[in-house]
Amino acid sequence: MHSIGTTLRVLEQGTPWSNRAELYVGLIKAAVCRDMRTSNCPLVFWDYCLERHVTINNLTAKNLFQLHGKVPEETITGQAGDISNVAQFDYYEWCYAMENEAGFPSNKEVLGLCLGPATGESNKMCQWVLKPNGRAVSRQTVCPLTSGELHSDMEIKKHDAFNKLIEARFGNTLGRQRKNVPLPEEEEEDEWATYQDDDEFSKPIPDNEDYVDIHGRLINQQPVYDLLLNAEIKIHTDGEQISIGKVKQRVTTPEGKQMGTYHPNPALNTIMYEVEFDDGTVRDYGATTIAENLLTQVDDNGYLNTMFKAIVDYKKDPKVAVSEEKSYVISKNGQR
Repeated sequence: MHSIGTTLRVLEQGTPWSNRAELYVGLIKAAVCRDMRTSNCPLVFWDYCLERHVTINNLTAKNLFQLHGKVPEETITGQAGDISNVAQFDYYEWCYAMENEAGFPSNKEVLGLCLGPATGESNKMCQWVLKPNGRAVSRQTVCPLTSGELHSDMEIKKHDAFNKLIEARFGNTLGRQRKNVPLPEEEEEDEWATYQDDDEFSKPIPDNEDYVDIHGRLINQQPVYDLLLNAEIKIHTDGEQISIGKVKQRVTTPEGKQMGTYHPNPALNTIMYEVEFDDGTVRDYGATTIAENLLTQVDDNGYLNTMFKAIVDYKKDPKVAVSEEKSYVISKNGQR
């Protein structure tokens, strides 16, 4: 065990601490149960609440040395976390969502309940919204109700009617389902109308299939946790001059394909990246070159040490700096 750098730890039989993630799993479960109870949300929507709390957990700073002062999401993806999509709405909060397909005289703003961020659907602020017909749809334009609207008699009547429809179909937080009401037939929610106006024509997006090899595996597919992205490196640009740059994105061909092939081993990774330097210039470097420079500028513990060769000049503020005549040193005995 010691030869591979690990130790054997004997645990009590049946202890819940055998899994290091057990603590946060329990905290997330408790938070989900609390939100489901306080919001009176039907139990069938527990997975939306769980996904929301997992997102919050990944964006919350923790007192862990392994994170080096970052949130878990930034440590894994290399990109700063954004809490905008979880800070705008509470779970199961009343809101109005925009329905682009609604025609006149139907109202395009439809009452709904926000179930949390719709990860992977449209933009970052997209939310899952529960409609009166019992369907959860992803919507980009979602507005919370104001305090005046929440206490309006008309809105309260709408909320009561909405809750009766949802409870009749899914029950409440106690899990009781009073009767089996089938969902109404309607068109596919994923169909979006292309935007056009007098100044801009519609630009339909072609539905092209993903490129695969002879074995059916996706081509140019690599993990989202590409640690080279957003990394700051010191690299020789012109002769012996060392410049500081930041890895911005992968280099692509005019057809949109990336240059190079991803491999888990950095020595075999041939993907090309664009590096932007402090003076604004952008140059292309291979993954192996970037990885070599990253390894040479950190110590054995992974920390970056900044070194300088000499002090070429200095200046001082006479109002603050102590002159040489007035300076003194106090010894260990307390003498000046």
